[in-house]
Formats: sequence, C-alpha cells, structure tokens
Amino acid sequence: MPRNKGAELLPETAPDGSAVRTAEAIYRILRLDIAFGRLMPRQRLVESELCERFGTSNHNIRQSFELLDRAGLIERKANRGVEVRALSAAELKDLYDIRVMLQTEGARRIDLSRAEELANILAEINSAYEKALDAEDFEAAAEANDRFHLAMFDCCLNAELAELQRAYWLRASAFISRALSDTNLSRVSRIEHQKIISAIREGDVDRLVEVTVAHIRPALDVYKRLYGII
Repeated sequence: MPRNKGAELLPETAPDGSAVRTAEAIYRILRLDIAFGRLMPRQRLVESELCERFGTSNHNIRQSFELLDRAGLIERKANRGVEVRALSAAELKDLYDIRVMLQTEGARRIDLSRAEELANILAEINSAYEKALDAEDFEAAAEANDRFHLAMFDCCLNAELAELQRAYWLRASAFISRALSDTNLSRVSRIEHQKIISAIREGDVDRLVEVTVAHIRPALDVYKRLYGII
C-alpha cells in the first residue's frame, strides 16, 4: 500500500522527534498533503488546527500559507479564509499550455557543455525514483521526480527561463504527484525519463524537446480523471 507518512499524527514531528516549527517545513508537508489528496480541492485550512497539528505558532502557519499561495496551491476567500485551490478544466489547460512553452524553450537552452554530467546526475536521481515507485512509496517518488526536473532546470542557460520553469513546476505539482500512483503513468514515466537522459547524453536537442513535451500530458490526464474534471 502507498505510504502516507505522518498523515495522522498530531502534532507532526521532524525526523529527530521534535515538532515541525519552520514555515518551509510546514509548507513542504502541506504541499504533499495537497498533492496526494489528503487535503482536497476547496478544503479549508484552519490556522488553529494547523498550529495544533504542527506544534507551532500562527506566524509560521501564515508564512507557510504565503509559500503555498506563491506556488498557486491555495486561495484566500472572503468569509472562508484559506482553502486548497480547485483547478478548473480551463485553468488546467492554460497551465499545460504554459508548461509546454516553457519546457520546449528550456530544453532548447540546456547547457550541453555539461551533457554528460547532467545525464549522470539524472540517472542517479531516476534510480531513486524507480526504487520508490517499486516500493509504492509515492511521496519519495514525488520528491525524486521533483529533483529530476529541477536538476534539468538548473542547467538552462537562461536564468529567467529556468526560474519560470521552477515556478510552474510547483504550480503543477498537485496533479503531477497525485498521478504517480497510477500504474500505467508510472510505467510510462520511467521510460520517458530514460529517453530524456539518453537525449541529453547524445546532445540531441530536437529529441529532448519532443520527449520532454510528451512527458507533460499523461499526469494532467490522470489528475482530470481522478477528480472528474471534463
């Protein structure tokens, strides 16, 4: 069965057993909660409940909300406070279109002078990704998947473009991670990661663009099916 680490614990604890007190750590946990459906679209995030859960102050919870807001994962609504953002079909399409544009241009601007180094880094990360999928540890798989793509963005020769890729990767993380438990998607993603690594190692930019763009769509389709978005 998939592991939902710490989902039921009050308060949440860090690896050393202490309460989770930093906004960044709380943000990472809540981001995974959203990604894996423990916090559902339109579900309210109540400050007092989160303070109790994490054993921390309102200040840290509000700071974590700021990080979630920047990532496009929550909404602030009058008379309702903060709730998990629900993406419409139109918003998902717009997000997909933007990511295609960013990934296409980002792939064309990969620093191929570092091709072998990057390919080796990605191969190592992908090994961890595959092991996590085999163990059905989907949170670890999501973290490895993040590292895989962020490593690619780090090798983009245009720093502003790389930053945009990172930002939209975070915004898309809710449906990317949620879809990893789909058996067919995880099988396809392994193959596509290997194709990305091969294209980089061979310095084949056109092939890299093709595979990178094809890699985006399946997770979106699985997410729409899971939440009944037409």
